[in-house]
Amino acid sequence: MEEFVKAIILFASGAIAGFINIMAGGGSVLTIGIMILLGVEPVVANGTNRIGVLTGTVSGALTYKAEKFTDLKTSLILSAFAIPGAIIGSLISVRISNELFQKVLSIVMIFIMITMLLPKKKREISSDQLGKKWFIYPAMFLIGFYGGFIQIGVGFLLMAVFRHLMTYDLLRVNMHKTFVVLIYTIPVLAIFGFSGKVNWIYALAISLGNALGSYFSVKLALKEGEKIVKIVLIIAISIMAIKFLVE
Repeated sequence: MEEFVKAIILFASGAIAGFINIMAGGGSVLTIGIMILLGVEPVVANGTNRIGVLTGTVSGALTYKAEKFTDLKTSLILSAFAIPGAIIGSLISVRISNELFQKVLSIVMIFIMITMLLPKKKREISSDQLGKKWFIYPAMFLIGFYGGFIQIGVGFLLMAVFRHLMTYDLLRVNMHKTFVVLIYTIPVLAIFGFSGKVNWIYALAISLGNALGSYFSVKLALKEGEKIVKIVLIIAISIMAIKFLVE
């Protein structure tokens, strides 16, 4: 009965995390935090969370595809530079310092929240123009490293890069973010899985919730547009930044 209750709690947290991850980012804070509170080792919680991230992004990507709102060519190009960093980051993720990470992440979140409120450029960049924005490539490698290392908050970093380096609107930002995280999570999950750092039972509960939350998140974002994305983003960043600063 105790394990069943834990599974229900993780399913619910996975659904909320999936919704937040597609809309903004940072849902992994919830799932990893709850797993640790339930007695899961932090490294195992980090690995187990990747299953939820994978299923959530698969659900989100399929929903974007069904809505005919994709740009797979650009997503694949961006992912190609994120994958090497993600692999390296996942291989050394057991050395993370939680205290230092939380302080740095809180500052990053506040910075992104401020920049997201600034007016954006009207021009957008197509996949054919990516070569002219060469600095996007090292940025994707570093974000991939961070994502492979801990994942928490990587959505905010991707949003900042896509928003300001590529001047995309928030709907397109979230679409590319979903596909990029999906693609680099595959090798990262393999590394955690082969190292025995995944609790598969908990992962199943989280992943089912994640898929459900991601589906409704994409539907709501496409229906309500950029306004609802901004609201969810600001609320999510504010809560997590305060949490990390006071701990």
